[in-house]
Amino acid sequence: MEKKTGKTKRSIGLILIASLMGILIVVCGITGFILLKENTALKDKILRMDQLSDTQKTQLENRRSDLSKLEEEYRSYTDVAGQVVKTKEEFFDLASRLEKKIRNGESMVKIAYLTFDDGPYILSEKFLDVLEEYDVPATFFSLMKCAETGYAEQNGIYDRIYRRIIENGHTLGNHTASHKLGAEGIYQSLEVFMNDLLRNREFIYDRYGYTTTVMRFPGGTGTAYRIPEVKQAVIKEGYAYVDWNAMTGDGKSTLPPEEFAANVLNNTQGKDILVVLMHDYSRNTLIALPDIIEGLQKQGYIFLPLFHDSVTCISE
Repeated sequence: MEKKTGKTKRSIGLILIASLMGILIVVCGITGFILLKENTALKDKILRMDQLSDTQKTQLENRRSDLSKLEEEYRSYTDVAGQVVKTKEEFFDLASRLEKKIRNGESMVKIAYLTFDDGPYILSEKFLDVLEEYDVPATFFSLMKCAETGYAEQNGIYDRIYRRIIENGHTLGNHTASHKLGAEGIYQSLEVFMNDLLRNREFIYDRYGYTTTVMRFPGGTGTAYRIPEVKQAVIKEGYAYVDWNAMTGDGKSTLPPEEFAANVLNNTQGKDILVVLMHDYSRNTLIALPDIIEGLQKQGYIFLPLFHDSVTCISE
């Protein structure tokens, strides 16, 4: 009986041990499966994180590239003024060399400078329209208009004209602030004249950021002789001055448009460099302007805006 009891106990123990081992194996299997699954999930997560990191890197590089392009574009925009100045300087340098060749008989080219005095006027916009239509540059010897009138609407129009003259590549010249020619006017003394001239220069620069370097004496240098030292004074201030050798005659009389055109086109002989005096207040000059442009083109003239170092201007 004792032997049977001992065998029975051992059998039960073996069964318990086997059961425990089976449970342990099952637990280990389940645990291993769970760990394997978690490990796979972790690997997938790490892979996704790596992929996300690569994506972020790519996005970052793209953003850096875009930023670099934007910075380059910004620099180009901020340097527009410098580029414009450089281009103008190069243009005027070529024009100056061409003028000298013409004067020396080394070129068959002829130059016409269209100049308009005493503006701006309301009608000036129409003159600018014609010049734009023909793609012709000109020079506007302007007064200090916006600050002199109390009409807000009129000031707005004048503002637009000043800006358009500059933006369209025309030369904006100084014709003094007031153009007063009477006994109490600008030629009563050197001080009075220079104050009037420089007041207009400051007005144009402060309002439009444009430095005038070419001027025309109201009435021409013949009138300026009232002050013998005035020419040297304007040169000292950095100006070149210029008169004219052709005109429509609109400053002295009212003639039909065809006569204004004829006054210019019939008086060009021997003038390889032509400076035409007109006024942008004259409706008949406005009507005549297309005929003047086309007529001068047929005579072989090209059109340029006046500049400081033009041989036509006097600066020394």
